Formats: sequence, C-alpha cells, structure tokens
Amino acid sequence: MISDIAIYKKKIEEYSKCIRDTYVDKAKGIITESDFIALTKDFTADKERLERTVADGEKQLSELEEKLKNGDNRREIIEQYTNLEHLNRETVETLVDYISVGKRIPKTRDVPIEIHWNF
Repeated sequence: MISDIAIYKKKIEEYSKCIRDTYVDKAKGIITESDFIALTKDFTADKERLERTVADGEKQLSELEEKLKNGDNRREIIEQYTNLEHLNRETVETLVDYISVGKRIPKTRDVPIEIHWNF
C-alpha cells in the first residue's frame, strides 16, 4: 500500500507537469485554446482522482498504525499484570470490563460466571 501511494504521488506530480507544459504550449501557440481546455480538464480530473486515492490510502494507513499501536498497548498491560501476587481494585478496573453472573442451576447448584475483559 505504501508503494502504491508513492506511485500515485509521482503520477500526481507528472499530471501537474503536464498541466504546466500544456499551458506553455498554448502560450507558444503550439495548441489551440480549445485543445488546451480539453487537455487541462482531463489532466486535472485525473490528478484530483489520484489525490483523493492518496488521501484515502494515507487515512487507512494511519488507522492501521493506530490499531497496531493499541495492540502493542494491550500487550504491555497484559505483561504488567502477568505475575500478580495480590489482586487489588486498580488491577480489576484496568483488566475487567464487566462480570456477568447468571442464575444458579438447580440440579448442580453451579452459578455461571462470565468475565468480559478490556482487551
């Protein structure tokens, strides 16, 4: 994805150069006004399309980097609490989102408990 973005940025620069060159050709009388308008319109449309593609790709990359960063943070939290000797309120609030306690099962007298973690 990063290499695609680099390729698109290079193409954007090429389109900008084409627009400038087209203007120079018009100024020198090499192409007509109508040709200049048509070519510039096409180059500009392609350039804007690539700019949107690059912006979307960069946004996706930053979101992915943020997810990876959060994933690394989870690992640090788990490692921090791996070898606990005592359980305290702070540790529970950090690790546990909520605990669900069900109704007692009459035959076995077991109580189902579900722990929902913060990671």
